[in-house]
Amino acid sequence: MKFAVYFVVAFCLVQACAAAAIGERLHVAVQEATGIFANIDFLSRTIGDGKNRTLNEIIRDVSEEDDLVDIKYVKLDPEYPKRSTPIHLNALAYVKEPIEAATANIKVKYGIITVLNRDYDLCKELRDNLNKTCPVDEGYIEVDIDVDVPGFVPWGWYHLDATAWRDSDQKQLGHIIANVKF
Repeated sequence: MKFAVYFVVAFCLVQACAAAAIGERLHVAVQEATGIFANIDFLSRTIGDGKNRTLNEIIRDVSEEDDLVDIKYVKLDPEYPKRSTPIHLNALAYVKEPIEAATANIKVKYGIITVLNRDYDLCKELRDNLNKTCPVDEGYIEVDIDVDVPGFVPWGWYHLDATAWRDSDQKQLGHIIANVKF
């Protein structure tokens, strides 16, 4: 009976060590893959007649020239996001035409793995987070918000792709991409 207990304990230890080794190899493979994809310059291509301009160290505006929103700047404090550290975001944009209702699609990839692909009602987000309401009139709009970054964000590269459009005619508001490493 004692032998059986030792065998089970030894077997569990071997399984745990094997799982840890596989997990470590998987972690290294994911790190290598994310490094490879991080070195590919997704940002250098120009999409149509797009702007393809840097807004800050991690965010690029790849909107089309005729999009309904012209992002003037995006400032982050701290400039580069860190785990467990809130980010203060300040942005200014010019709205070219009134927007009654709008939707944004946000895609986030961890390396090559999609971790988020979701549509957001921008009017609801404006109301809930900025105490602003739709319709949004032509003119300048400023966003000033604090965002918490959780401490459990896994290490590695993240790629964000956000596109927004006006609901009534599907006219694109804007398109940004960002790459950040935690």
